[in-house]
Amino acid sequence: MKKKLAMLMAATMVFGLTACGSSDDSAAKDDTAKTDDAAKDDAAADDAADSDAAASDGEFKADVNGDGKIIVGYISKNLTDPFHGPINESGTQKLDALVDEGVIDEWTGILDGNTDGPTQINCAQDCISKGCDYVIILPAEAEASDPAVVQMAEAGIHVVVVNSKTNSTDDLAMLYSGSDDVQAGEMMGNYIIEKCPDGGKYVHCNGILGNSAQIQRTEGIANTLGANEKFEMVADEDTQWKGDLAANAATNAMAQYGDELVAIVCDNDDMSSAAQTACNSNGRSDIFCIGVDGNQTPLQMIKDGELGATVYQDGVGQLGAAIDAIVESINSGSAPAEKEIMVDFVLVTSENVDEYLQ
Repeated sequence: MKKKLAMLMAATMVFGLTACGSSDDSAAKDDTAKTDDAAKDDAAADDAADSDAAASDGEFKADVNGDGKIIVGYISKNLTDPFHGPINESGTQKLDALVDEGVIDEWTGILDGNTDGPTQINCAQDCISKGCDYVIILPAEAEASDPAVVQMAEAGIHVVVVNSKTNSTDDLAMLYSGSDDVQAGEMMGNYIIEKCPDGGKYVHCNGILGNSAQIQRTEGIANTLGANEKFEMVADEDTQWKGDLAANAATNAMAQYGDELVAIVCDNDDMSSAAQTACNSNGRSDIFCIGVDGNQTPLQMIKDGELGATVYQDGVGQLGAAIDAIVESINSGSAPAEKEIMVDFVLVTSENVDEYLQ
C-alpha cells in the first residue's frame, strides 16, 4: 500500500512539473511573438516616417499618381465669349498635339467653367477623380473659384492658373501665366487723358465684381483718371463683362450728362464696342470708348474708324506659355524656375490695327 502511494505521489509531481513547463513554454512563445510583432510595428512606423519625410521634402514628381501616365486637365472660364473662344481652340490644338507626340498620355478635353466658381469647383473634383497630374484653370472669379485651386493643390496636382488669379494662386499654384491688369487699366486711362486734354466726366463699366482682372483694371484706371483732377467718374457700373449692360449704361449717361460726358472706360471689349456703338448711334462719336482684349469685332471697328482704340491682351499667348512650361516641367522632372509669366498688353489704334486684325 505504501509502495502504491509513493508511486502515485511521484506521478503527480511529474505531471505537475510537465504542466508548468508547458505553461512556461507557451508564455515564452507568446512573449517572443509579442516582441516580434512589436518589432514589426516599429519597423512599419519607421517606414511610414521615412515616407512622410520624403513627401515633405519638396520632391517634385511630374507623374503625381505614380501610375506611369501623364494626364492634363483643362478647366475653361467658359465656352462662349469672344475672348476665350480662341484660347480654348488653341489649347485643344496644342494638347492634342502633345498626346500625338507622346509627351502626355491624355487630357480631359475642355471642361466648361460656365463663368461660375461653383461649376469650376465641380470641374476640379472631376480632374482629381480622373487622376490628373497637371490642371490648367482659367478662373471665373478670384474668390469663388479659389476652392478649385485649393482642392487640386491639396490633392497633389500641379495647378497652372492662366489669365486671372484666384486668392491662393501665388501660394499654391505651380505657375501663373497672364498679364498685368493694372497696366491695362493705366493704358486705358492714359489714352483717355491724351484724347481729352480738357478733362470731363466718364463712366466705368466693370467686369464681374471680384474677378482679379476687374479688380486690377479698376486700380489702373484709378491710378490715372482717378488721380487727374480734370476728370470725374460719374458712374461705376456693375456691367458684368456684358455688352448690352454697357450699352444701357452709355445711353443713360448720355441722357444725364450730355456734352459733359467724354469717355466710357470698360473692363473688356464686349462692353467697349457695344458702348461705342450706342454712342455713335446717338450722334456722339466724340465720346471715346475703350476696353481690353482686342477681339476681332473691336479691331474691325478700329479699322473702320468707328472705335478709337483697344488694349490688346494675348490670351492665346498666355495659354501657350503655360503649356510650354508644363512640357518643360515634364521633361525636366522639376517645377518651372519662374512661378509667374507675364505677357505684355499692347495699345492698338488705327496705326497698328492691321498687325492684329485677322
